[in-house]
Amino acid sequence: MTIPRRLLGASLAWRVVCVSLLLVAAHAQQAFDTSGELVQYTFGQPVDEAVWNTWAVPFVRWDTVYFVAAAAHGYTYEQMLAFQPGIVAVLRAAGYLGTPEAWSPTRAVMVGTLAANAASTLAPLLLFWVVRRWTTERVAEIAAMLSIVAPASTSALTAPTPEPFFAMFSLLGFLALGSAPYAYARRTLAAALFAIATCFRANGVLLAGYLVWDAAWASRPPNARVWACRVVGALPLVALTVLPWALFQAWAYARLCMSGTISPWCTSRVPLAYSYVQSTYWDVGLFRYWTVAQVPNFALAAPVLVAGAVGVWAYVVRVGPGALAQAVFMPWRRTSAAGLPLLPYALHTAALLGLLLFASHVQIALRLCTPGGMPFVWYTAAAVCPPRAALRYLCLYGAVAGVLYAGFYPPA
Repeated sequence: MTIPRRLLGASLAWRVVCVSLLLVAAHAQQAFDTSGELVQYTFGQPVDEAVWNTWAVPFVRWDTVYFVAAAAHGYTYEQMLAFQPGIVAVLRAAGYLGTPEAWSPTRAVMVGTLAANAASTLAPLLLFWVVRRWTTERVAEIAAMLSIVAPASTSALTAPTPEPFFAMFSLLGFLALGSAPYAYARRTLAAALFAIATCFRANGVLLAGYLVWDAAWASRPPNARVWACRVVGALPLVALTVLPWALFQAWAYARLCMSGTISPWCTSRVPLAYSYVQSTYWDVGLFRYWTVAQVPNFALAAPVLVAGAVGVWAYVVRVGPGALAQAVFMPWRRTSAAGLPLLPYALHTAALLGLLLFASHVQIALRLCTPGGMPFVWYTAAAVCPPRAALRYLCLYGAVAGVLYAGFYPPA
């Protein structure tokens, strides 16, 4: 059996396990929070309660409650502006399948869950093709196999959340960047795929860095002037990647700041709904999570944070700080930065780890550590960790996390 077939088979089998686990675990315990059941009463239309509670509620946990509510009514509450509209659009479209004259919340959740699991099934295979460019097929296969049982595999990667779609489109963008030839065409395709990823998660704007790297660093510029021209030439593609986030901010401004009721952020020097909502409603900010009460969440996120930090540090030591500094700041003085294909992935991982550790809800690391969210972490795990031990740990973690998620308990 070929490696792609083996990966697809394992990924599909794990998807079946994850869906079954959520269904069984949700009905075997009393949920800590009943928002999944209660949200049906806000739809303003008859809902088959038995079908909803049996087949939809197990997948409507945590943020998915907001996603379903937004799909039904739009962004009715300001705190919802923390979520990019991609997953809302998926649920909205899914609810109309088969009955275009009436939106069905039950169908939205069930079809959205099917789409999410399809994306989660494909992502490890895409990761294999990405990682294979840096290393051996064996290491790439191990990385992909481990990513199948990612920490969020039984929760966010099984329910209709942004994570499965963000991971898939990010990986497709990485693959497009590595294609040959026609450099600008493949960068444009990658930018379009990264833009779709940004429709699902705001941190997709960081993917723009890969476009700049590919344009200005991947092949050695003869001098600083050519390098600067390449950077400037990549800016339209950067704008394309960032565009979904910017348009959503513009939409929020038009809706909330040009009407009768003015929100406090509307009068800020830079009126961005995203930063205000994250700070005011979700308590996101520098060192805000550094409290004694959040120690358990830091402990939950520790394996991802440590794996990422070890990988980045090992890469810096192996290549050398001086060589890395020259590659980043004076690429025209190196033979070629093409010999450092892992560098943009390491830098991206370092940036994410910094945000998660110092200025975010740290447990989100578990959701971001997907095949496409942190591919460098999976490469590190495959290269450093004993595969069987890592696989056993991730399977055990996934089983426990799935049961807790089904009961509306953290981690989420």
